[in-house]
Amino acid sequence: MNPLSLAESGSAWLAYMLALIRGERRRSRDQAAAFLRLYRALETGYTLPPLQDGSVGDSTTLGELREDWARVTETIRTPEPDDADPVRIDGDFDWPEEPVESFDRAAVASLVSQGPARVRERVAQAAEEQARGRLDDAGFLQELDDLHTSAGTTAANAADREAIRAGRDLINRASQEDRRAVGWARVTDGNPCAFCAMLASRGAIYTSVATAVGGGRRKPPGSADARNRRNRRPPVTLQDLTRYHYGCHCQAVPIYSRADFHTPQSRDYERQWREVTRGKAGTEALAAWRRHIESTRS
Repeated sequence: MNPLSLAESGSAWLAYMLALIRGERRRSRDQAAAFLRLYRALETGYTLPPLQDGSVGDSTTLGELREDWARVTETIRTPEPDDADPVRIDGDFDWPEEPVESFDRAAVASLVSQGPARVRERVAQAAEEQARGRLDDAGFLQELDDLHTSAGTTAANAADREAIRAGRDLINRASQEDRRAVGWARVTDGNPCAFCAMLASRGAIYTSVATAVGGGRRKPPGSADARNRRNRRPPVTLQDLTRYHYGCHCQAVPIYSRADFHTPQSRDYERQWREVTRGKAGTEALAAWRRHIESTRS
């Protein structure tokens, strides 16, 4: 964008970015549907109809579901021994429609706030600098260059979140309508922030509120069980699990069994939480956890 013609160059940039994000949202939905169909089949032996309209039979195979996943992700698939295993299709399921207009509004708001608005604010400050004769100063010119780099980075993070919004939304809403889903769990990327790592360490939360928060009779404050619970992670909700910040690549996935759901990653985070927050509670525990995760991030 040209800082001397922000309105014109900003509008052109925004139109280009919105078109790009729309295309990536379609890819995100396709990949999310392919993931959910394969994941559900592996977990339950049943899958969902294809996302795209068209005739569908009563069953498919694990191999066909894997082929679909490889196709939409443009990855190479290696044959698996159970590729020929049949998978029943639950035909009484309708995929939720993408709220295109709502997503477009969210994308515009994010892009503008993280890109042009930041540049506009700094350029306004430059008008004051001009009166002090700094416009030709090498340090000031470097500040403007750094500003564009910074705005480009924050706008890219906004575009990234808006591009994958569609896939996250599809999995979230589809799983809430899925009669076989009994809860959700947070899965992170390889370098999560402290908040995301804490959510992942929780493992599964269930649709039953009593199960999600532990239920049962509360022990006396001075009991051994109560003391052992001091450093347990705060209970979370589906709303917590589906909160995503800029630069976040986590995903809330449905679970299909009331057996404790833990990936190797979440078990490791659970172990770290117990060690880092031992003897602490509340904000003190959260602060200790934040310091620990930030010290391990790349």
